[in-house]
Amino acid sequence: MNTDQKRPMSEDQLDYIKNEIKNTYLYLIGHTTHDPEVIEIMKLAALADVQRRYEVGESW
Repeated sequence: MNTDQKRPMSEDQLDYIKNEIKNTYLYLIGHTTHDPEVIEIMKLAALADVQRRYEVGESW
């Protein structure tokens, strides 16, 4: 992949990133003693951030 050309992410990339975020936080819930509600809030914040970046056309 050519990193010199920065382009906004595609909808497919957005979906992939969202799925990776969900899988990561599901893993955390299953492998930690932290409160699952806190992990869920972290997941929602990450999903909102990636959605915002997609909507403003930020390059990745």
